[in-house]
Amino acid sequence: MADIVVDGIRATYNIRGERAALLCPPHPLMGGSRFDVRLERIAAELTKRNVSVLRFDYQRPFRSGIGEVEDAKKCVAYLKDRHDKIAVIGYSFGSVVASNVAEYCDAAVYISPLPEINSIYFKDAEIPKLFIIATRDQFVSLEESVKLYEQASKPKEVVKVETDHFYFGKFDFIAKITADFIERQSF
Repeated sequence: MADIVVDGIRATYNIRGERAALLCPPHPLMGGSRFDVRLERIAAELTKRNVSVLRFDYQRPFRSGIGEVEDAKKCVAYLKDRHDKIAVIGYSFGSVVASNVAEYCDAAVYISPLPEINSIYFKDAEIPKLFIIATRDQFVSLEESVKLYEQASKPKEVVKVETDHFYFGKFDFIAKITADFIERQSF
């Protein structure tokens, strides 16, 4: 594991194999960072399965989501120079960011995806995708989450988790289902 800087973006890069995953953190104004516990657990599970992982922090100041998408694009480009297959994984705000770069990736996982936030909207991509939805999410209703999933193109899967937006007590579970999904994508 190494702390690196990708075009001005602070990141942690765990190199394990030819396949890679980019992890997009939650909202930076709400304390979101590459050290989010959900992302750390997912990173640990993926590296156990020989998937390289890049976690990053959005640059400051906050740029309404548009700049954060640009940060993610720079990280995807960095991974594309080093890996053949790339998955993008995002949690909360990070899921909307991830959806905006998914077209450049081979698979996507959206954890508590939001239809829109700040100046960005959830964007569909025609790649395999997994939606992880909290049934008691405080920020996006179950109905909104299911609607996002239903409107998404195929191939797609959904897992509903009996919890709230923060997934307390479910970190290992979401890490496992995320890694299982990534492995099934011929990754």
